[in-house]
Amino acid sequence: MTNLEGRACLVTGGSTGIGAASAVALARAGADVGVGYHRSEADARKVADQIEALGRRAMLLEADVTDSARVDAMVGRFAQAMGRLDVVFANAGGLVRRSPIVEVADDLWREVFALNADSVFYTCRAALRVMLKAGRGSLIINASVAARSGGGGGSVPYAASKGALVSFTRGLAKEVAADGVRVNAIAPGVTDTPFHEKFTEPERMRMFHEKIPLHRFGSPDDIARAVVWLAGEADGFITGETVYLAGGV
Repeated sequence: MTNLEGRACLVTGGSTGIGAASAVALARAGADVGVGYHRSEADARKVADQIEALGRRAMLLEADVTDSARVDAMVGRFAQAMGRLDVVFANAGGLVRRSPIVEVADDLWREVFALNADSVFYTCRAALRVMLKAGRGSLIINASVAARSGGGGGSVPYAASKGALVSFTRGLAKEVAADGVRVNAIAPGVTDTPFHEKFTEPERMRMFHEKIPLHRFGSPDDIARAVVWLAGEADGFITGETVYLAGGV
């Protein structure tokens, strides 16, 4: 069991799906949690209520993670309020929409990379300004099994942006290891979240299901357990790794 008692953990994209489950799981392990969100304030409030019901502090943090100034403000506000910053789960991201690559406009390509890659860069950079001074910290990045597989059809920009995160994780981990900060990524496979309700039609979901050796989709709680594990001080020798959570795919 990971003990995060007294730790301050920030989760971007914390209002639904993997982010929401991870925020609650971190609180269950003893952490006070910042719940990042952009438009889903009502959902973020529900997550915060669950965290507070566990006896932990929760802080709602609104920010557009594609805007570096707003990310800086979000991270700074949380660290100042908590007096520390131990863990950041850079979870916010999305597919935007499926499209054959020959139909992908320049603006769509840039939007996908801004949402998935730029946002993680901004979040990690802001967090490191606090963590490097403290000489400790854990950064966890939400990549995707698409980084290895190339995606599930019409999602090349998404897969490419998630692949960039795997390389970013490796490089950043080496850069900050001597300063006491660990950097790891998770790479979920098909997970039962609003993401697929929005972007994946039923026939494609059936095709995905047939390829999973464990014969089920992942749940947000499956992914959250890995986030808590990577956050824990007991696992302090793990850095620069990407943990694939795809049911054997």
